[in-house]
Amino acid sequence: MGIFFWVLALFFIVGCATAPPVIEKKDVKEVAEPAAKPEVETPAAPPRLFEERDLLLDGVALLNRPERPDPEKARSIFLSLIQRYPQSRWRPAAEAFIRLIDERDAFREMRRQDRLLVDKTRTERLRALQENELLKKAVRELTENLQSETAALAQENEQMKRDIQRLKALEIELQKRERMLR
Repeated sequence: MGIFFWVLALFFIVGCATAPPVIEKKDVKEVAEPAAKPEVETPAAPPRLFEERDLLLDGVALLNRPERPDPEKARSIFLSLIQRYPQSRWRPAAEAFIRLIDERDAFREMRRQDRLLVDKTRTERLRALQENELLKKAVRELTENLQSETAALAQENEQMKRDIQRLKALEIELQKRERMLR
């Protein structure tokens, strides 16, 4: 998918690039006149256009490597092309590739931050669930303690009622004995 995208982007950008400069023909009369030979012949330098194109193709090749693309090195090659040949017809293509590489890097950074936020949220959620479970356990224990204390107090209350009943009975008996003794 990545290779297809880069190749498609290259074709789109190359298709939008400006046309090569038109070379004007010289008059036949000028060609017929013999020209003076230079003293030292220098080998003709390859046209600048080929070097510009080669830089662009080198950068694209780095992006399209199947084993491991190298967008940082490709970006530096595209920057080199722009700096060395500011009027190049390949400049818009190189600038577009730089923007694509930068956008890809920004997207990866956003994805990384999203993953960190998701991980942080998961961690907080797990911590909240654990705390919730601990609170539920504490509530259960407190409820059990409350029930056992309530039961104990109810038994104690019943015992006190019985004791009060006995005391009342003893008091009545005591009053009867006092009346009898009088």
